Amino acid sequence: MIVIDNFIKDKALLKEIELNKDSFFADNGNYYWWDGWWNTQENSLKKRLIAYIWRDHSPYHRVGLDGFEYWTGQFGPEAGSDYLNMHLDKDETLWKETGELSSPIIGTVFYPIEMDIDGGYLEIFSRGTDQDPERIEPKYNRLIIFDAGGVHHRVTNVTKGLRSAIAVNLWDTKPTGELKEE
Repeated sequence: MIVIDNFIKDKALLKEIELNKDSFFADNGNYYWWDGWWNTQENSLKKRLIAYIWRDHSPYHRVGLDGFEYWTGQFGPEAGSDYLNMHLDKDETLWKETGELSSPIIGTVFYPIEMDIDGGYLEIFSRGTDQDPERIEPKYNRLIIFDAGGVHHRVTNVTKGLRSAIAVNLWDTKPTGELKEE
C-alpha cells in the first residue's frame, strides 16, 4: 500500500474539480470505463485526473494495461449510504455468472475535495480479515494505491458530513460487466 498526501501539485486542476464537484459526483456509484490516453482523448475532468495520476505522476508503472475502471463514491448521513461493506474489487458480472474471480491489477482511492467529516476511514485488511485493518483517514488531496482485488477493504461509517472520493482500478483485461463510457 502507498499513501501520498498533497499528491496533486496542479492547483488549477484541484480548483476545477472543486468548482465542478456537483457534476463530478453527480453519478455516484456508476461505473465507467476508459481505454486510456493511448487510445482516446482525455475528454472529461475525471479522465484528465486519471491521466495526471497514472500517466504524468505515477509512483507505479505497468505495461500492458487495457484501461481504467472508475467511479465516484459519496458516503454520509445525507448520501443514502454512510459506509461500504468489506469486499474485494472484481469483475462482478463474471463472478455472478461463472464464479470465476478476475480482479484489477491495482486500485486507487483519491480524495479530490475538502471534507468536514467524522468517520469514513478506508480500512484495508492486508494481514487478513481476522486481523486488525490498516485505517487510512479520508483526507483532501490524499492518494491511496493498494491491491484492491487481492486485499479485503471497506469504508467505515460516516457519522457527520460527506465523504467524497474517486476510485480508479487498472485492468489488464476489461471487466465483462456493463460499464458506461464518459
